[in-house]
Amino acid sequence: MNNSLRRSDFLPENGVTGGAGQPKALAAYNFIRHAIITMRMEPGATISEKETCAELGVSRTPMREAVLRLAQEGLVRVVPSGGTFVNGISLRGVIEGHLIRSSLELRIVRLAAQVYDPVHDRDFDLLMFLQADAAKRQDYDQSLAVDNAFHRFLCTVAGFPDIWQTIHNATGQLDRVRRRAIPRSGFFDEVEEEHRAIYEAVRCGNGDLAHDLMRRHLDDTAKVVEYLVAEEPGLIVQEPGFDPTKIGLMLAPKS
Repeated sequence: MNNSLRRSDFLPENGVTGGAGQPKALAAYNFIRHAIITMRMEPGATISEKETCAELGVSRTPMREAVLRLAQEGLVRVVPSGGTFVNGISLRGVIEGHLIRSSLELRIVRLAAQVYDPVHDRDFDLLMFLQADAAKRQDYDQSLAVDNAFHRFLCTVAGFPDIWQTIHNATGQLDRVRRRAIPRSGFFDEVEEEHRAIYEAVRCGNGDLAHDLMRRHLDDTAKVVEYLVAEEPGLIVQEPGFDPTKIGLMLAPKS
């Protein structure tokens, strides 16, 4: 099997034209999810089945499959005979996504370091180049796409590429927060530096260091959520029992 990466693997998910041979239901799902993550479809927006089908050139069956998958991820809600609407950003969903992501990725990165093969050097170099290029062009969508691709590729290096799908399915709300906070000062430099440090630790086979660096990298999520709560009050729905003053404790617990 050829696991080499291509530049096209890191393009933002942008619909039917985003990948040759892509199943129509998956293409519709990617198109709508990308619009939700990037806030092109804002919380409360109505998703018109008829208009979206026409825009994507798909029938209602794959469209409904896509909507069902998005509903299972908590990104949309379907009101019988009332329409489909984009959900607000749920603090509970953000925290759940972070817990699943960090639990899996901290194990994955240690394993990736243990089994690392130099054949992956070229692929990681491409990722670093694309991350720097996105920063240079201030391309927020591309930056998030490459960021996710870096973490996805670590799963591949560790020998468990399907783990990324579990992470992806759980982190829709978290990705909305991450994308919204990208324009904050210093984001591009921080991510590039942290990814490079993680890569070097994995490449050198230092699982303990890779684990510690990944934990610090993922714990930055607490600062991102706190930033958005302060800068855009009301953007994140704070369900009962989720105290916004304890976000740091919930997302980056001490151990």
